[in-house]
Amino acid sequence: MLITDWLQRAADHSPERIAMEDIATGERLSYAAFDRRVGRIAWSLRERFQPGDRIAILAQNCFAHLELLFACARAELILVPLNWRLAAAELRQIVHDCRPSLLVHEPDFSAAAISAVDGIDCVSMTLGDPQGYEAMEADAAGAIAVMTPRRDDDLWMLLYTSGTTGQPKGVMQTFGMVYVNAVNTFISGKVLAGDVFLNVLPFFHTGGLNLYTLPVLMTGGTVIIERRFDPAVTLARLSQDVVSMFAVPAIYLTLANHPDFAAAHFPRLRNLSVGGAPIPPAIGEAFAAKGLVVAPSYGMTEAGPTIFASDPETAARKPLSVGKPVGAALIRLVDRDGHEIRGAGRGELQLAGPVVTPGYWNRLAATRDAIKDGWLNTGDVAVRDDDGDIFIVDRLKDMFISGGENVYPAEVENFLYDLPDIAEAAVIGVPDSRWGEVGLAIVVPKAGMTIEPDRLRTACREHLAAYKVPQHVRIVDALPRTPSGKVEKHKLRDQLLSKQ
Repeated sequence: MLITDWLQRAADHSPERIAMEDIATGERLSYAAFDRRVGRIAWSLRERFQPGDRIAILAQNCFAHLELLFACARAELILVPLNWRLAAAELRQIVHDCRPSLLVHEPDFSAAAISAVDGIDCVSMTLGDPQGYEAMEADAAGAIAVMTPRRDDDLWMLLYTSGTTGQPKGVMQTFGMVYVNAVNTFISGKVLAGDVFLNVLPFFHTGGLNLYTLPVLMTGGTVIIERRFDPAVTLARLSQDVVSMFAVPAIYLTLANHPDFAAAHFPRLRNLSVGGAPIPPAIGEAFAAKGLVVAPSYGMTEAGPTIFASDPETAARKPLSVGKPVGAALIRLVDRDGHEIRGAGRGELQLAGPVVTPGYWNRLAATRDAIKDGWLNTGDVAVRDDDGDIFIVDRLKDMFISGGENVYPAEVENFLYDLPDIAEAAVIGVPDSRWGEVGLAIVVPKAGMTIEPDRLRTACREHLAAYKVPQHVRIVDALPRTPSGKVEKHKLRDQLLSKQ
């Protein structure tokens, strides 16, 4: 299958319609202007770099993310949106893995950008600098009006997600994946031409790009961009012209608990979706009082992410269900022996079809472990009821989700073991009313040493992203282990959570 340039198509059909609006600055960009800027930036990129080179961006949400994404499509380059929440050492690890030829960054992240590219051949360019990023568009001597149709297996972007070993992995997202996800989103979200979508998630996250930003741009709708989530700003804009929004549970809870929520009125809202973490019933109840249904969904960076999306009727009847698979997504449940479970039952959820990534960048072994015979192992336990609706009930892996961000205990544990006063460490996710889950570190001190929980958390904050820092610390004499030496985390959960 060949994928065409849908930005250029949208510009042909609706040149004067607003494609993007930046809430922070008030700047608006029509499809015609968006298309022109992308064409000229793509021309400059193609003059400087070779097909297949990576182009990274380190910035909070702004037009440049989407300009570079479509410019990379036209110049046959690969975009790498970087997580600005990460510590410098974590960013450096990712940058040295994907080895970009260009890193575009905001001025606030200059120090992190310089540190990240140290030792590799990479040009740094500052957003807002007339001699930097803006010069690419201003100085372009030509324009790529239409991209050459791309194969569905051509790589478009790398979205980094942490691994169970603590090593970040670049999920390869192809043109076909993004296109099929958009079609799935059209089906589940009933996206229409002219829809106004409010984006509150970061663009380094698959939820920020693929739910629903890129599908809305494919139809010629308008994407309202928040630089960072702000509850008062979000409620104010939802009360105007916004038709749809996707967010993680922590954002919906923050909105529902905000002083402005009670009096807020949402005249055009018809599509509110939630995913990325377990969904507290309080979310549905708060918005139901205003006549709105918040529909749960499920996906992964490695697949879709539009795999399941509950329709409003199902969401109202079964608020914990993610519904049925959408569009081109193939799913199955398997038992411990790998045998498929037909009909109602419980098992590990596996995914297949054109929604699934070809693998992880530079990680052949990890790809082989994750995808077998075309089926992606999610590590999630799901229940299918007699109606065919799916409930995500547990995870086989130790990963937990805090505020929509994946946290892998091995990564935090590896850091804790480097602290001089810790002999043993284990990290588990525990329920939290605001973030869904947060980290609980269970640590054993070295002989004759004392662990101060506040100092431990301070050390973590200096080297890890904030959402990875354990909010709770328990000090114990020993960790329960199997005969082979593995920590029995299920016993830790049972012991510690029963005491809370």
